[in-house]
Amino acid sequence: MDVTRICSTIITDRSWFAQVRACVRTHIVAIATATAVASAVLLAGVAPSRVQADPALVSASRGVAVGGHDVVAFFQVNSSVLGHPDHAIMWRGAIWRFASTQNQQQFEANPRAYAPQFGGYCAYALSQGYLAPGNPSLWVIADGRLYLLNNANALTAWTAERPALIVAAQGNWPRVLQR
Repeated sequence: MDVTRICSTIITDRSWFAQVRACVRTHIVAIATATAVASAVLLAGVAPSRVQADPALVSASRGVAVGGHDVVAFFQVNSSVLGHPDHAIMWRGAIWRFASTQNQQQFEANPRAYAPQFGGYCAYALSQGYLAPGNPSLWVIADGRLYLLNNANALTAWTAERPALIVAAQGNWPRVLQR
C-alpha cells in the first residue's frame, strides 16, 4: 500500500491533504536543488573560506571568567576571593563563579554592576591598544567599576594616570578585539 492511499484513507478532508502533499513536494525540490548546488561547488574544487571566530568579549581562561574569582567579593570584602564551582552561572559566554549563593544571586540581579570593565582584560593594555588577560590579584575599583590589570608595572601606571587611561581604554574597546 503506498503512502498516498494510507494518508487519503486517514485524512478525510481531501483539500487539506492536497495542500500538505504540495508543500512536501516543494520542500523536497528545494532540498534537492540545494544538494545539487553544494555538490557542484565541491566538485568544482571551490572550498569555503576559512572561518575564524572573533575573540571572546570576556577574558576567560578555560571558559572561566576572572580566573574563577568571585567578582562580587571584590566589592563586598575588598579582596580577591576564589569562587566555588557549585556557585556558578554562564553569562556572556563564560562561567562566573561565586563564593556563596548570596553573591551569585547579587550578580544575577545586576551582572554589569559587578563584572570587570573591558571583559576582564587588562585595562592598562587596552589603554595602549592591545589585549592582555586581566589578573584577579591585580585590580582596582574606581568610580564603582572593577578594573583588572595584568602585572605590577601595569598596576603602577594605571594608578598614576587612571582617568586618562580609562578614556583611552574606552576608546579602544571593543574595537581592539578585532586586531
